[in-house]
Amino acid sequence: MTDAFAAMADGESHQAVPPDTPRDARRRSAMVVVAAAAVVLAIGVGAGWALFSPRTASLPLTDAQQQRRVALVAEEYDAGSVRAIAQTADALAWYATRGDGESVCLILDVGDQSQADCRPPEERERGLMASLPLPLPADDGEDPGGSEFVQATMFLTETGEPMVGMQRWGVQSGVIDQFEGAERDRAGALVEEGYEMGLSIVGYFRGAPVWLGDRVSEQGSTERCLIVDAGGAIACESFQQALSSGLDVHVVEVDPTGGVVAASVLDLRFTTQQTPYLTVDADASADEAAPGDSLIIQVPPGDPIEVEPPGHDPRG
Repeated sequence: MTDAFAAMADGESHQAVPPDTPRDARRRSAMVVVAAAAVVLAIGVGAGWALFSPRTASLPLTDAQQQRRVALVAEEYDAGSVRAIAQTADALAWYATRGDGESVCLILDVGDQSQADCRPPEERERGLMASLPLPLPADDGEDPGGSEFVQATMFLTETGEPMVGMQRWGVQSGVIDQFEGAERDRAGALVEEGYEMGLSIVGYFRGAPVWLGDRVSEQGSTERCLIVDAGGAIACESFQQALSSGLDVHVVEVDPTGGVVAASVLDLRFTTQQTPYLTVDADASADEAAPGDSLIIQVPPGDPIEVEPPGHDPRG
């Protein structure tokens, strides 16, 4: 899978030829980052891609970038391992190791934002990926201008040297265009709340959508969230933690006396290709829901509790 990167080894950087037909912005869901990575790995080209050959030394750094490197070492990365390996416009990609070389890491900086991905060296064939959104200015004084996304993908050569591809693309309000009716309105509200990096419906619970959304955390990194509209529960983890461990929400429904009427667990996992799949356990024990992890819904006497089975679309 690294042939497209290895072919660039004779030059420092190359600008790829844009594809003939850009992807419809309406199809950009939570999986758009994965799709973009797959394209560049397969054929080595893509809209806005720049490919960089292996580097054994760091790029020349400004004073601010040198301070950033010192800060990265102070955070968690191995001293002497942090080096800048690719730069395009205001985006800078770093290579580093962590835990005395137990993990190799890709760090993407764009302005004040940063995103990192780490994995063991033996998993080099899977590659590493980091992406960040940048707000675009509004076309007029009212409508949002959408977002520009910057993505870096890194693979290691057989000798352990990093090779990086970097991409930029813009999305003009296309995140919500894939939805209709009430779901479109809800998607617009979620985008306003910050879930503009990616948004998709992964299932339904009690007749309401269950969403997967990506947003930038207060710390500037990307986090992935499971949003359950029935009751308003949200569970978030860092992008990499969500991919490896999944996301889950526990729902405990009680009557006015405090007695447990029903307990459900919504569990979202990802395949090795990062495809999300939702499992709903409507017969879970209330003991499975630990304090702080549960959403308590009070049910008035006589009101039925409806739990949609996994994969059921209440719209028919």
